Amino acid sequence: MLAGLTGAIGGGKSTALAAFAACNAEICDADRMCHELYGEAAVVARLMDHWGELCLTAGAIDRQKIARIVFQNQQELDFLTGVLYPELEKKMAAIRAKAALPGSPVVVAEIPLLFECGWEKYCDVTVALWTGTALRHQRLIGRGMTLEEVARREAKQWSEDRKLEAADHGLINYGSRQDLEMQCKKLMDIWKDHLK
Repeated sequence: MLAGLTGAIGGGKSTALAAFAACNAEICDADRMCHELYGEAAVVARLMDHWGELCLTAGAIDRQKIARIVFQNQQELDFLTGVLYPELEKKMAAIRAKAALPGSPVVVAEIPLLFECGWEKYCDVTVALWTGTALRHQRLIGRGMTLEEVARREAKQWSEDRKLEAADHGLINYGSRQDLEMQCKKLMDIWKDHLK
């Protein structure tokens, strides 16, 4: 079984992913896969051809510089997704194939733009994390983001209400970490019973 986990920026997706891992799920992180692509020669070459030195710091791809470019310009964002998403989609198809093998563990993939990209087609079930705007913004400001940066990123994503409505399951992350871990454990129990 492959479960796609999504939610809004600052919603606690990484915490939920760790909770699923603690319940013996195999986990993968689309953001991490994306970051790894920035180290692949073919991707670097395309970004350099397009942005040149603007996307570099000390000779290496600087994701923060790219973020500042793409979250202010839709055409630039379209270019970046055109480079990265086909490569990510290949990786998702491979994860899906592995998860479908008999006897494989439940795989939980954290995919921030799950529905926006249409990648729910790879998943047997989808899970959306809901936290609430005020708490998410408080967390993101604590990480050094400005409300303007947050708003630019949120404008490119579905709202957490819409994600929750589209998902098969919802996780409410408005309480303690233990509350979230308990919800994840209950979902894992449901999925394991289903697979018996």
